[in-house]
Amino acid sequence: MYCVVLSDYYQQTGDPMAQPAPVTVLANHLGYSNEGSAAVVLNAPDQPTINEARLIGPTGDTTILDTPFWQEVFGWRTGWYARISLPETRKAGSYHVEVDTPEGTFSSRTFVVGPSRLQQQTISDVLAYFRSSRSFGEIDRKDTHAKFFADNSGAEVDAHGGWLDASGDMSKFLSHLTYTRMMSPQQIPLCAWAFAAARDELAARHPEMAAHLGARLRDEALYGADFLVRFQSREGYFYTAIFDALTKNLDERVINAPLQNSVRTQRWQAAYRHGGGMAIAALARAATLEIDGSEASRADYLNAAARGFTHLEEHNTEYSFDGTESVIDDYCALMAAAELTNALRTAQEDAVPQDWGPEQKAELLAAVVQAGKQRAENLASRWRTDADDVGYLSGDVDGTPFFHAAETGLPAIALLRWADVAQDPEQIAAAQQLATALMVATLTRVDSTSNPFGYLRQYTQGLGQSPRNTFFYPHENETGYWWQGENANISSVAYAASRVADLASTTPETALRLRRLTNDLVHWVTGLNPFDTSMLQGRGFNNAEYSTAFQNLPGGILNGVTSGFTDENDITFLPQGPAQQGDAWRWAEQWIPHSGWYLLAVSSAR
Repeated sequence: MYCVVLSDYYQQTGDPMAQPAPVTVLANHLGYSNEGSAAVVLNAPDQPTINEARLIGPTGDTTILDTPFWQEVFGWRTGWYARISLPETRKAGSYHVEVDTPEGTFSSRTFVVGPSRLQQQTISDVLAYFRSSRSFGEIDRKDTHAKFFADNSGAEVDAHGGWLDASGDMSKFLSHLTYTRMMSPQQIPLCAWAFAAARDELAARHPEMAAHLGARLRDEALYGADFLVRFQSREGYFYTAIFDALTKNLDERVINAPLQNSVRTQRWQAAYRHGGGMAIAALARAATLEIDGSEASRADYLNAAARGFTHLEEHNTEYSFDGTESVIDDYCALMAAAELTNALRTAQEDAVPQDWGPEQKAELLAAVVQAGKQRAENLASRWRTDADDVGYLSGDVDGTPFFHAAETGLPAIALLRWADVAQDPEQIAAAQQLATALMVATLTRVDSTSNPFGYLRQYTQGLGQSPRNTFFYPHENETGYWWQGENANISSVAYAASRVADLASTTPETALRLRRLTNDLVHWVTGLNPFDTSMLQGRGFNNAEYSTAFQNLPGGILNGVTSGFTDENDITFLPQGPAQQGDAWRWAEQWIPHSGWYLLAVSSAR
């Protein structure tokens, strides 16, 4: 017997499978790898006695599993849960888990175990999604002659290419929410960087997959870099966005930076935190690839990255709405410095601009290294501890703790990338230690409460509220309106956890726990969550549709689960009332950072 978990959404489908059952056995829809942490989670409206739990293998062989304990998650009105860990090593084949209770025997769906299982099931799909999300046709023809908001000068930018932002938003963003201090997410530049980084992760951990998909990952990275070259001003800054104010009117597609309610402004210069830093990083990394792009060369990439860095080092605070820098400036600038340092040292001779002399290159490298050192020190100076002596980063001039809805893992990732390229042993050690401390603090919060799915917890602070540990992003925040599912965010943490786990300085016990965190978060996206829904369109079960007019694309990842619509201690996914009254985007709309971060997480997972 099998049924899906209670949820407002699935109860309204009329599907008899959605009726309540005494025990639901939830498993990852796409299966598990042969080795490493794996689990199923039981869900029930009460706490039935579990007489025995067993794993049934491909030939009918049975493994008795440890009997789990039931637990409630504070605030979640979705019943009781019990986590059952599977054996650490598993032979290939089809499996299911059975649970005996006084009410009967309950079974999971059949799931498949195999080598590089999630990598084989999802990476090609994600690449196909990005290919489908490329700007083309009438949008590209319009963007080839992109105008500026409220500008009658006739100035225009060739801004064709890039990826369209979301299911219902055909805009192109380096970042949106640029009027905030600590909510700007990295969008197109992050994805362009992610393709090259994921290619290296696959080569290190799943070489058989890299052999088949490496060229596709490289070519998507080059496609993104080509767009970033075009989307840079003569002065050296990058533009923040082409945004149509959600009108879907081609004539409204103009370069601008929006405020709340799609109010457009002329503040289109991207600071480090507005995508400028990650644009530099993506271009510098593209300059180290083995071939040129279709429309720009590796030398063009390196030159654009250097120009962007030089410009933002002088003008960055001019482009923030409040004239200050935040932690996001620090970690995005650090990533820019890390990738530019690496490119200046390792790029092939034909990837260096011909008009650069040796002295110019040496002076630039010295400036970039110094900037990276300073940004790493800035991050270290932001380290604080809460009342429970758990660490966090101070995010802004007001001392607000850093938390994010899309990239909480990026500070640790930037620190580790700096450690990859720094040559000073003290700088390397300091960067690795801070990255490790951030992830250990994350583990402490994840493990500090009943958490059967191993979901991310952050130290957050809503407007007018005191800081507290929460599963989800606070609805009352500095944007005034924006909160949504956090699949990008949990994937960023999954990637950071995987990177820290691989450090030689990480203890075996901590490394094991970090790899379990990576797997738990990736498995959440691919179906092992309270709503039994695969967030990746076209794979798994119970895929959610966003809109008949703006349909989700195969291979893309939707926003995901949030706290309750009216009770932020609760949990929800597509609640019937709000989803039918204009808020469906918060859960069901696809957005490119989700897929970019998932690509990095799954490429690094074992």
